[in-house]
Amino acid sequence: MKRSGKFVLSRRMIVCAGAVLSVLVAVGFIDRQLPDYRDAIQEQRMRGGRSVVDREGRLLRLLPDDKARFNVWRDVDDFPDILKKAVIAAEDKRFWYHPGFDPFALTRAVWTNIVNGRTISGASTITQQVVRLIRPRPRTYGAKFIELLSSMKMERQLTKDEILELHLNLSPMGGAIRGAALASRIYFGKDVTRISVPEAAVLAALPRSPSRYSPRRGDGRMQLSAEKDRILTRMAHLGYVSSTRSNAAAGDTVRFENNDFPLEAPHLVDFVMTNAAGDATEVRTTVDLEIQHSVEQILTSHKDRLLRAGISQAAAVIVSVPQREVLAMVGSLRYGRQDFGYNNAVLARRSAGSTLKPFLYALALDTGSHAFSEIPDTFRRYPTPHGDYMPVNADRRSYGPVSIRSALGNSLNISAVKTASSLGVDNLFRLLQRLELADDKSSSAEHYGLGMAVGNIEVSLFKLVQAYASLADGGLFRHVNVVNGEEKSPRDGVFSPEAAYIVTHILADPTARLLTFGNPDYFKYGFPVALKTGTSTNYKDTWVVGYTPIHVVGIWAGNFDGRPNNGVSGSRACGPILKDIVHYLYGTKSPGAFQRPDGVVTVSVCSMSGMRAGPACTHTTEEPAIRGNEPPVCDLRHDSEYHYLGGPYAQWLHQRETRDGRGRYRLGESSRPFRAESASPGPHGTDPVQRLSRTGAGIEIVSPHDADRFVLSPHHTNRVLLRAVPHPLVRHVVWFVNGMEVTRTPPPYEYFWIPTKGRHVIHAVTPEKEAARITVFVE
Repeated sequence: MKRSGKFVLSRRMIVCAGAVLSVLVAVGFIDRQLPDYRDAIQEQRMRGGRSVVDREGRLLRLLPDDKARFNVWRDVDDFPDILKKAVIAAEDKRFWYHPGFDPFALTRAVWTNIVNGRTISGASTITQQVVRLIRPRPRTYGAKFIELLSSMKMERQLTKDEILELHLNLSPMGGAIRGAALASRIYFGKDVTRISVPEAAVLAALPRSPSRYSPRRGDGRMQLSAEKDRILTRMAHLGYVSSTRSNAAAGDTVRFENNDFPLEAPHLVDFVMTNAAGDATEVRTTVDLEIQHSVEQILTSHKDRLLRAGISQAAAVIVSVPQREVLAMVGSLRYGRQDFGYNNAVLARRSAGSTLKPFLYALALDTGSHAFSEIPDTFRRYPTPHGDYMPVNADRRSYGPVSIRSALGNSLNISAVKTASSLGVDNLFRLLQRLELADDKSSSAEHYGLGMAVGNIEVSLFKLVQAYASLADGGLFRHVNVVNGEEKSPRDGVFSPEAAYIVTHILADPTARLLTFGNPDYFKYGFPVALKTGTSTNYKDTWVVGYTPIHVVGIWAGNFDGRPNNGVSGSRACGPILKDIVHYLYGTKSPGAFQRPDGVVTVSVCSMSGMRAGPACTHTTEEPAIRGNEPPVCDLRHDSEYHYLGGPYAQWLHQRETRDGRGRYRLGESSRPFRAESASPGPHGTDPVQRLSRTGAGIEIVSPHDADRFVLSPHHTNRVLLRAVPHPLVRHVVWFVNGMEVTRTPPPYEYFWIPTKGRHVIHAVTPEKEAARITVFVE
């Protein structure tokens, strides 16, 4: 019998062990079928939409998740303790102790529901709610059982703080709002770290019934307030707050706001998200929201003034020079449908006007010119594949002999085109490509031609400011960043530090622009600000770019539909805006002087010759020059009150004297006056080729051009201007057409020829037997 009893006991043990083993196998199998929560926080962060913030973490915009819900994810340590206590008091007072489900609460709920014959209360813990938020299921007993098992697995795989972080970030807060951090911004207008005790209770109450407790409705606020008071009572009962504090927070103690989702720096955010790489839930930009708001307000304050000028839109961008980061970007006066305000003028490509001239002259300085090098600002035609091109200055005047300082400061088109012609359009085009201003791969230097000097290339304000930053930073070109932490591009020494400094010195010199701009109040800063304005053809686009050693500010004003304004230039349209922005950035405190490179020296320059001043020079000025590239000493005798000009000025001087009478300028070489003989025809039939010592060595035919074609008109007299420029000056130029001498012309070496049909070979010959030749066709 004893043996039989032992056998029965042994069988029972085996059965029990088998049952336990079966249960363990079943539990293990079920556990493997349940979700894995070890990476739950990272996964939910990635799925929860994205936020774009400024450099200090201030929210700019929220981007929804795949279910059109919005969230601002925060680490658990970023939530205040009072909010955590309020949630625990509201949802799960034994949260810190249970294994995922609360046996006491579960027993109480089952008994209460059985007694009442319907569901009166639930027993879901915070952990179970997180399980349901991550993977919603139908509210059935089977689903409840799966949630219970899943909550136990979550408790094994995550810490209590991690579970609480998920709950605080995933809880529904009404409408498309998820998480306490965003709810605090929307309902209270403040960061969640600054909420009060009653506000914490409100945030704890909202997930219990987001639609019923909606703060956007009067009845919802009443019910929410009542639930808030119940939670405050529980918090006092649990010792989270004192009874006195709980009673003080009860009632109507919360001020609700009805804030929209943030829409800050909208054009910049659009740009960032179009180009954003990676899948980070938070994109931290370089923009400073305070500067952004101030620039928006400044632009808006000029709206009425611009409208009176026929301008409906304006844009601005500010870049920090040392970091090459965008601090503010305003793409239109108002982000919206009105006046095509969704367009971003900072990124739109528009005609650059005169804003490219500083780069042209920096190139000239790096190839041997000086700030005081003389340029003949005189009318001239240039042949192009599309016909003759004759640049004119904005005021339709020509200024004769000017220095690079005066040409750049006064934005003279004629001088700029002559400089570009001297440097070569290929060299200028390559420079603009390095600066990423000429980035159209389908175009070439020949496509743009000499018009590059006066801005026939379309550029964006963003790229323009990026290029100007190189002038402010010693000639070093780098890409401008809009996202914090982006890899900095390598530095490219596009200009020498000396050339960049001298160009900056000119642009910051108010006296350099007196000739055409005067000295308007909006260009008076009290400290050095280098600036350049620009106006496109027919006044469609107006620009100004100003910079200091710290910031570059770019401004555009115009109309998105391409309408011209009422004849307002870039200085008048954008100059007052620039002054307001500069004064906002610095007030009356100077941002400091531009650092002068060791390779720049100061030289005394003769105001008449543009060469280094000698003992006889009576009028001198101080100019910066590149060390080792100083000009020769002036060799003028200065024993005359007149300023003598060479051949390139013959026509300009003739027109000036005809219009205004004789002044201090005279035609001559060096300090010697020139005496011209009267025009008289020479012996007809002379062969010019027999009289040439060399072709084109000392004379150039500038009108017409070789291979020009003319069509005779039956309605008026047909005349073709023949014009030559000899080097040096000569008494006269002899003109031959088809080998026959037709006239001799003194300065300005011009003659109106009556053409006939056919092919004509034209020669211009000097008394020194130097000649130039062209061929024209008349139909």
